[in-house]
Amino acid sequence: MKFCRLWLAIPFLFAAACKPSGPAPASGARPPQRVEVVEVVREDLRETLEVAGSLEANESVTIHPELAGLVREITFEEGRAVEKGALLVRLDDAELRAQVEEAEARADLARINRERADMLVADRTLAQAEVDRVRSEERAARAALELLRVRLARTRIVAPTAGVLGARRLSVGDYATPAAVVTTLDDLSVLKVAFRVPERSIPQVGPGTRITARVRIGAAEQPVEAEGEVFFVSASIDPAVRASEVKAVLREPPPSFRPGMFASVKIVLSTREQVLVVPEAALVAGVRGVQVIAVGEKEGRPVARFVGVETGLRVGSRVEIRPAGSNTLAAGERIVASGAGALVLFPGAPLDPVPAFVAMKPLGSDQP
Repeated sequence: MKFCRLWLAIPFLFAAACKPSGPAPASGARPPQRVEVVEVVREDLRETLEVAGSLEANESVTIHPELAGLVREITFEEGRAVEKGALLVRLDDAELRAQVEEAEARADLARINRERADMLVADRTLAQAEVDRVRSEERAARAALELLRVRLARTRIVAPTAGVLGARRLSVGDYATPAAVVTTLDDLSVLKVAFRVPERSIPQVGPGTRITARVRIGAAEQPVEAEGEVFFVSASIDPAVRASEVKAVLREPPPSFRPGMFASVKIVLSTREQVLVVPEAALVAGVRGVQVIAVGEKEGRPVARFVGVETGLRVGSRVEIRPAGSNTLAAGERIVASGAGALVLFPGAPLDPVPAFVAMKPLGSDQP
């Protein structure tokens, strides 16, 4: 009999244990929706384009002899830096020196004859025609002397500009002709970088456009960078690739940069100063256009406030926005960071905002 009573009491004990201890929630009350939020920021936003390019010397000269002759002396070392006017090669000049001496003697004789003629014409003992002939002979003698001096100077091959010398192509004893190559000379005081810009971006590129050239040196993890600016944009577009040739100058290139190196070139196409920026994932597209969900306040509690916006420049995962119509949105306000389209939210819905685990990256970290 006792066993039956215990069996009948079990359902009542189970029901008593499952009964809630607190007051029941009000009918129709909605719990706050937990959302991750970030702040709207105001900053400069830059539209960039990244293309491949190659480095070039500021000036690259192939040095040739101006006269044919036997190489008597080579005074430079390959790969060394030289100043403008430094002697590189001396050709045999014995014959030209003799010709110069002969021309100097003829010029001296022509000068003496002209001085004697000037005295005679003053005494009216010499015809004017003879005086003119003597003066002409003096000018011809001086011109012939000057020509030979120029030819003699060309037996000394000098650096036309400051720079770094390349490989030597001649040896002492070689007979050099004007077609022969002595060496090359590269001016590395500044460098140029050549690249191509797609047709659609050409209107945004011109002289003065800022660029950044990145070159990976050896096994280094981080590329070496140098700032520069565009100085040349081709007036034509290559129909094969639908792009134009562009060149920029690097005023202070790192010592590790060399002509011919591959470079990744980032071009600043446009800059939007101090605009409102949000993560792209925070945008909600619907029948009412593009919106963001801001954290408003009602009766001291956070609620959802839908703000219509117009989008502008997009850079990586960041988007420029402007409040549309009569909507307002200011820097520092909190908005739902991501996944807003998948949440069941409506204007005035209660929110439980928490900081997003992944905030927007610093400007430039995710730009193309």
